[in-house]
Amino acid sequence: MSDVVRNGDDVARLFRENDDVGCDSSLWLRPLRQLLKNGKPVGQVLALTVSPMNHMRLPFGMISQTRKDRLIFWPLLPPGVNMTCVGERIDVIDHITLELSKERIHTTAYRADGQSVHTTNAWGTHYLPNRIFRLWFLLLVRISVLQKQDMAVQRHVRGRVTDKKRRADEFAAYVRRLKFLNVPLPAHPAEQDYIYFGLYLASDSAMMSDQLAAPILPTGTVDAQIEGWDDGSVFEITGLRFPLDTLTICVAAACPPGRLTTDVSVGLPRRENPPKTRK
Repeated sequence: MSDVVRNGDDVARLFRENDDVGCDSSLWLRPLRQLLKNGKPVGQVLALTVSPMNHMRLPFGMISQTRKDRLIFWPLLPPGVNMTCVGERIDVIDHITLELSKERIHTTAYRADGQSVHTTNAWGTHYLPNRIFRLWFLLLVRISVLQKQDMAVQRHVRGRVTDKKRRADEFAAYVRRLKFLNVPLPAHPAEQDYIYFGLYLASDSAMMSDQLAAPILPTGTVDAQIEGWDDGSVFEITGLRFPLDTLTICVAAACPPGRLTTDVSVGLPRRENPPKTRK
């Protein structure tokens, strides 16, 4: 939370004195883009949080399953980062989408006029050797970025007077349905520079304690983003398993050694065919 926002009185004053509060990159605003812009309803969203210090629960991402059978994840972004997409190139990802029927992944960003841009690049879920987990993506986040994110946001949105009540009702419904899940972290996370997450689709038998080991958080794919991660380094991995509609989602978390060379990094697997079943 910002040093300016210390208590409820400070938040109330911010809201009174400003039309807009917080960055456009805020994790609290981005899942609401379609509701704020076009008045489109938003389904249930789960906020995934961690507590690296002082027992404060800080979100690192939001996840939702759409009516079109897609999973969407909005990762935490650095405050004030330029999210505007120029042309077809995506430098900053707004969200990651998994098309469940095709096991295909694409990323989305937005141009200055609000037009969406998608990139696929042959990404798709990847089965781990144990065939219990299917990797969706990897996420590395500096702990300092978690601490500096906006925790008070406000937007004044222009709209038709006749649509005001419906939009207000949709927003109230979104808030009622919003749920929080805290992902456990290894001991002493505040002593490290970053947190390493892996998000997976899993079978019902997943997340037994003896399965939380390499290669559930692979090293070879992220080494280039880390300084000081020596070969053979051993680190604890914790995890959380939870239902989302008809799916089982697993989040693995670790605080490996070294320093993350960027604020946030996302790793996406190449698409592969699902395992063949014997007849």
